[in-house]
Amino acid sequence: MVSGMWTFASLRKRLEKTKAELEELQRQKAEREAREQASEIFKEPQSASDQSLFEDRSSLFADRGWLQPTRDPSDSFPVGRETYVNALAKLLTPALSGGGGRNVYVVGPPGTGKTLTVRYVLAKLTEHARNTGITVHVAYVNAGRTRNPYFTLLDICRSIGVNAPPSGWQFTRLKEAFEKTRGDEAMVVAIDEADALILKVREPLIYYLNRQPKVTMLLITNLWDNLVGLPARARSTLQLAPLIFKPYTLEEAKRILQPRAARAFKAGAVDEEILGKAAGFAAEAEDIRVGFNVLLTAGMLAEAQGRSRLDLVDLERAEAAIRPTL
Repeated sequence: MVSGMWTFASLRKRLEKTKAELEELQRQKAEREAREQASEIFKEPQSASDQSLFEDRSSLFADRGWLQPTRDPSDSFPVGRETYVNALAKLLTPALSGGGGRNVYVVGPPGTGKTLTVRYVLAKLTEHARNTGITVHVAYVNAGRTRNPYFTLLDICRSIGVNAPPSGWQFTRLKEAFEKTRGDEAMVVAIDEADALILKVREPLIYYLNRQPKVTMLLITNLWDNLVGLPARARSTLQLAPLIFKPYTLEEAKRILQPRAARAFKAGAVDEEILGKAAGFAAEAEDIRVGFNVLLTAGMLAEAQGRSRLDLVDLERAEAAIRPTL
């Protein structure tokens, strides 16, 4: 009897495993089909077949560069991030009195305005220091680009006037140049994609900078758990103030997309309904860049059909096209 019960349990377990494997295969098939369908959307023939292959005479776009995530708004103000601007300014204010501000852990999902907000506040801090005759150095470096402690510190050194070559110096010499050039002057250092450095334990740059007097750090990253990668001694001495960025709301997303769309498209190409739909996609994905992407893609699809206005079908097809890439 017991043997029979175990046989039944074993069979049930095998069936559950088979079901899970089948569901996974179905999911993978659905993903492949979605990718293939998305690719087909971009293969529509151009209506103006006599045009040169790379000629860009758009009937719809004025400057599509405004729908690129690397293009900052003309006034650089981070729309919808007003509370974060104020909080960050308050944390950095002590650096303007010749001391050190509060080290900040700037964290949040991609597309929530972290980098734009930090760079805006740093620009305003630099402007205030210049107008009031205060000496405070400011550096912004993207560790996702520099990739290692040496090149990250090299960028920081160059921001204060150190004429260091791209290679050939020992890390120790670079540190000495940094300390000699900065002297006793206050400095704010923002390190974007800081997770690229956190696990570099052989040369713990973050720990080194934190031990320098009057240096305030802003560590920008996507995941809270990246903080765990820092040695316990660094977490203890950094005394990081967390500034957690939440995704944009639907209304905030629309406020961001509106001026960009006005610059990206020709007059009359996009209406309020289209903007609202694009903002909805961005809010749902919790990434404002999705809004840029869907508007750009919808514009390309409408343009391929020789039209000068976007409609909701364009938005829906654009969303289907980019979803597999998200």
